[in-house]
Amino acid sequence: MKIIKIAANVVSSLYRRVFALLLLFASINAAGPQASAAQLLQQASPRPGPTIGRAAVEFQLQTLEGKSINLESYRGKPLVLNFFASWCDPCRDEMPLINELAGNSDKGNYRVLGVAVEDSRAALDEYKKESHLIFPMALDLNNTVKRSYRIFGPPATFFIDAQGVLRDMVLGPLTRERALDGLGKTAAAPKN
Repeated sequence: MKIIKIAANVVSSLYRRVFALLLLFASINAAGPQASAAQLLQQASPRPGPTIGRAAVEFQLQTLEGKSINLESYRGKPLVLNFFASWCDPCRDEMPLINELAGNSDKGNYRVLGVAVEDSRAALDEYKKESHLIFPMALDLNNTVKRSYRIFGPPATFFIDAQGVLRDMVLGPLTRERALDGLGKTAAAPKN
């Protein structure tokens, strides 16, 4: 009886994989030869991921202070949404820049939110204290938001305008130039 169940699971798994491949090939033919890998993945994906020029993906998290937040709570001001981890060296390298952006956010009329992924509350609390981070942070305990934003690993930064539309994204370390460019696309360039 066990052998029949195992065989049925293997066949079922094979059917799912074949169906996924057929969907991928169909999307390649429908997209034409000019389609990029990102476009093909987006077309074959069952859930919409972040797309520049479209509404940012909604989320629901709690800050370290226990306050419930979502994308809607930032509506009305552009948002710099930074995904990071306390153990991630590139994240640590960009944190002074993220902190500087947060310090200028009132002048620039935008907000900064850090979302810790693949991390623990204790590690995040310690990291926030040791790095003197001044912006609000939330912990994505089950990586739901990370998956919704199609992030394979931190760091990643998303620039969302006041209406909740994604205007730019940086998958990987953020530089000052890319940060200013992203803010400019949200019409929230900092004033010096």
